[in-house]
Amino acid sequence: MQAANNVLIFLIHTLFTLYIGAIVIRTILAMTRADFYNPISQFLVTITNPLLLPLRKIIPSIGKIDTASWILIFGLKALEVFLLFYIKGIQANPQTIVIAAIFQVIIMIVSIFLYAVIIRAILSWFAAANMGPNPLVSILHSITEPLLRPARKIIPPIGMFDLSALVVILVLYSILIALSSF
Repeated sequence: MQAANNVLIFLIHTLFTLYIGAIVIRTILAMTRADFYNPISQFLVTITNPLLLPLRKIIPSIGKIDTASWILIFGLKALEVFLLFYIKGIQANPQTIVIAAIFQVIIMIVSIFLYAVIIRAILSWFAAANMGPNPLVSILHSITEPLLRPARKIIPPIGMFDLSALVVILVLYSILIALSSF
């Protein structure tokens, strides 16, 4: 019985995390005005549209904020938290579920930025990644440039070495440590 519960917990967590992550990345790409016609952007749009489009018909955007996306992200995360608590036999009130969902979404967003910066930094070491149009490099550039640009003002490139990624990685990882301590 415990093994079945563990498998169910794993499946629920994995499927929700992958789908919510796709919505978060789509939202980040929209906020950073990434190339909509990039194959990765198109993939994210295709897999997230079934839930997002009907919600957008009901919930309008507030200014530049895609309210429907954020409600879907937090709603799905709250549903995941509720299901996991239920399977584990944990009694939780709605306030606890909402707070847990908010923290987990924030951790997910920070993690996405952290991994994007790390992958972009690693890809920058390879000349092939900088030659020609590469959909992944383009997406990573769109996601990470708003973080790296301010860091370059603090620590400008030294010769051919750009240490801004290191600064951003340290800051993002520090945020993750602080969030995990709650």
